[in-house]
Amino acid sequence: MNGAIKKLTVCLLLFAASPAISQVDNVLLELPREHLGLAGQSRLGAWTPIRITLENRSSEPRQVLCRWLLNDADGDRVMAQRRVTLDALATHDAWLYGPLPVKARHNKPWVIQILNEDATTELVRTESRPTNIHPPTQRLIGIAGGQGMGLNAYTSHATTHEPLSLVTGLSLTTLPDRWYGLSPIDTLIWSRDGGQPDDPLVSSNTQQALRQWVRRGGHLVIVLPAFGQTWTGSGMADLLPVNADQMLRIEGRPPSWLGAVRSTEAVTVEMTTFTTTPGDGVDIIKKHDGRPIIIAKRFGAGRVTLIGIDLADRRFKQMGLPNGRYPLWNDIFMWQAPVYDQARIDAEIDASKMSRPTNRTPIPLGRFIPSRVSMRGTAAFALLAAILLFGLYWLTAGPLSFIALKKTKAVRHSWLTFVAVVLLFSAISWAGAWLTAPSNAAISHFTILDAQADSPTVHAHSWLSIYIPSFTNQLVEIDPDHPAARNILASPGLVSGSDDAGFVDPQTYTLDAGAPRAADIPFRSTAKQLEIDFLGRIDKTQTGLAKPLILPQGTLELKNFAPTGKLSHGLPGPLRDVRLIFCPGENKTPRISQLADPWEPNQILDLARITNYQPLVLRPKDGSYTTRNWIAEGFLGQLMSKKPGQNLIDATGTDVPASSSETIKYIQLLCFYDTLPPPDFRDTSFPYAITYQRALGRQLDITPLLAGQRLIIIGHLQDAQLPIPMTVGKQEIPSTGWTVVRWVYDFK
Repeated sequence: MNGAIKKLTVCLLLFAASPAISQVDNVLLELPREHLGLAGQSRLGAWTPIRITLENRSSEPRQVLCRWLLNDADGDRVMAQRRVTLDALATHDAWLYGPLPVKARHNKPWVIQILNEDATTELVRTESRPTNIHPPTQRLIGIAGGQGMGLNAYTSHATTHEPLSLVTGLSLTTLPDRWYGLSPIDTLIWSRDGGQPDDPLVSSNTQQALRQWVRRGGHLVIVLPAFGQTWTGSGMADLLPVNADQMLRIEGRPPSWLGAVRSTEAVTVEMTTFTTTPGDGVDIIKKHDGRPIIIAKRFGAGRVTLIGIDLADRRFKQMGLPNGRYPLWNDIFMWQAPVYDQARIDAEIDASKMSRPTNRTPIPLGRFIPSRVSMRGTAAFALLAAILLFGLYWLTAGPLSFIALKKTKAVRHSWLTFVAVVLLFSAISWAGAWLTAPSNAAISHFTILDAQADSPTVHAHSWLSIYIPSFTNQLVEIDPDHPAARNILASPGLVSGSDDAGFVDPQTYTLDAGAPRAADIPFRSTAKQLEIDFLGRIDKTQTGLAKPLILPQGTLELKNFAPTGKLSHGLPGPLRDVRLIFCPGENKTPRISQLADPWEPNQILDLARITNYQPLVLRPKDGSYTTRNWIAEGFLGQLMSKKPGQNLIDATGTDVPASSSETIKYIQLLCFYDTLPPPDFRDTSFPYAITYQRALGRQLDITPLLAGQRLIIIGHLQDAQLPIPMTVGKQEIPSTGWTVVRWVYDFK
């Protein structure tokens, strides 16, 4: 009997671990759990890819509808779907994409449907639970090739603000065919085992997806193999900072800055150095024997880094490289936190020389965004009036009417009087609700707008609330004039909590998973929150854009190692709290300055007059952070010394107080998040040390751009129009909100 139970248990476990396979009407669906997300991993609040395999066992070709059923932040049912044509007796891979809500439940199965062409018949249906869903505060780094290359040392979270996980096992041949399928990861690192860029299996859609992901702020790191690199001859050669003629292979001992070699044997390795010239826009990150060996180049709002050392070579692993307190990756990502091995971390925690990461107080920096886009002002007066009306009703129906009836000796009419009072106040309530309800559609937004001096194309990421004063479905469309653009919208949510919250009448709407730039969204005479990502032009008249925006213009140069030149802009208002970040290049410390007054439209800004720059961030001289002098850690250290954001701790809902001055501090911390000084991990006292996390606002970080020789200007527009062409119900809706403008100028 016991043996039979054991056999049954084993069979059940094997069944649970097997991929989902379903077949109906000659269509076979296969969905391994490692295809739910990127290599089986996803992050709440981010777009998530699913790769399904379909086999058509019919002798006739057919078109099917692939659909992922999931809920949005308001509990409405989203049908994220794509049409796929299946050849006769053939197998096809297809990608589905859906926006995971910030507050989704981890244990809820994902439902995938395959329907016939007109969606009237369900052919296949499967439910599968994802392998690994990360919280929205988790940093994910994708690795195409399966090698950690020294990054495993950073996953301890002992000295950093946010935890890091590595998404390994990726390959260029199996990357998603849309850029938002890569949105769960901040960085993608390719090594020689990560698929070849010239492989025919790397489709043109995948190539374009990778380009768009970088252009919208992603960081692609290419670790060149010692022999036989194929990038320069592939369809993605335009991503590289240099061409094949600018690459030179050398042999020698590994650079000393990789760390101490643990092997006593002298090892010679093959490396690639690069030839760069002034004006080619290449950022030099590291040199070896005077030659650039790690370089980078800005690509839109993102960056491509090229490493001429094959860190995936097993010989580097045998030598224990890279290593040290500040390994190579600190320089590539401009991370400030020191790295310790796990044995030392455990020993210092036991000796009370380091606090446990779980004992620190997290401040969710992005929690100010919901309060910026919420439309609570539209209901504040009505809510106050309702409270006062209820109080007056209670007094009238209770003690006031009783006193009046008693004085007139008409207590026998109390029920009639009560009914009359109820009817009177009901009429007043309905009339008041009708009179005070907002009658016009409106949009409230918080937007990040990234622009480059050498390109008319901008990248904008926006969180917004749309109010429609009726119970109806409305078509929300991004950039209506360019339907082929890969812009996206979704409702993943701005506030974490239970996924049981939402409207009491959940409704269903469709989202084209292959082009989610438009959706027919249900509105209920209340605000609907959306998140939008846009890449395109806003400097000319187009449908859905209230007015073209004229961004900063001018020609700059370097004199005496400082930026000079004159700039002006034609934005629809003054740029406030303007910060200028001068990046000297070659990974040197950036410097930051602040304008005393707002930068008005058409006002000439003379950079030669700005001399009060200070270091953006500095490490302590000994690098151990044993004692903390925040003032000596540069502008960001001084900012963190004031512990901004304490009102965000344990904040819920949208009514988080965030003044303009506080909001500016949160924006600065998010803009330079990757290069923030580490938390005070040496402080083991109570109250616990503060760490900064970002469930929202991850798109603000521009740290990858700080390594090159450029000027970055950051400011914001208050009460500004939405700088993204968008229509609701084919109409342009009045909008207002904050727009954070970041303008980048590369010195030639």
